[in-house]
Amino acid sequence: MRPLHYHAPGSAEQACALLAEHDGAAVLGGGTMLLPALRRGERSLRHVIDLRHSGLSGVSCGPRGLVRVGAMTTYAELARSPLSGRAAALTITARAVTGGAQLRNQATIGGSACHANPASDMPGCLVGAGARVVIQGLAGEGVVTEEEFFTGAFRTILGHAEVVTGFLVPADQARVGYYKLKLAEGSWPIATATAVLGPAGTDMAATVALGGVAAQPVRIDVSRAVTEDGVVEPTFTELIRSAVAEPWTDELAPGSYRRQVSPVVARRAVKNAIGVRP
Repeated sequence: MRPLHYHAPGSAEQACALLAEHDGAAVLGGGTMLLPALRRGERSLRHVIDLRHSGLSGVSCGPRGLVRVGAMTTYAELARSPLSGRAAALTITARAVTGGAQLRNQATIGGSACHANPASDMPGCLVGAGARVVIQGLAGEGVVTEEEFFTGAFRTILGHAEVVTGFLVPADQARVGYYKLKLAEGSWPIATATAVLGPAGTDMAATVALGGVAAQPVRIDVSRAVTEDGVVEPTFTELIRSAVAEPWTDELAPGSYRRQVSPVVARRAVKNAIGVRP
């Protein structure tokens, strides 16, 4: 058995230097995906870089009215955060994550984003909220949109010797709603939807971000198919289904089923945002 070397950098810069020094090293966020994979023998590593001591957790005020959420912020921390407006999508989604207190106290928003599982709750939520990803590399810090960050199933734009340090989320006035479809309480979602609507009494700007239905989250402008009473059919269904050109298939569900149910999941997220009974 090869020895496993554990590193606990005190900053994101130190983490990047360690990644550059050790080829094939893995970054440890909450560990809810990496540690089980190591125990099952699915991954063989020589170096693990633990970000828990890098000062990357917490929610704070960011630049230009944005909320900054550290990459190592757990679901439990997010669920307790009094975020408002568009940023409240993160709180609502964190509260909807199943798996028990142990998972919510360990799993991190950054780990979920970097793992990029199409069926995970948080990637679609981050795209729906219009979040931007803060990335630290050897040359310094950069920012990309969430839609740029996800490049496919279990793939991101993250390069060699780079780590995600946090997310910048707009806190502008908006109504948000979240809904997901699952086979069972403890299973991964088959489809998720994050709806973001303009404030009541204003022009109904409305978007829905779908997770789980494609290899990466899909954000759709549904403004012309949403009113204060709900959605306008068949326009709403047509908008949602046409946006899912290449649905995602895995052991939970075929892509054809995911595409079929996506308008239902999206409609319920919109109604949750409006406050109308689904």
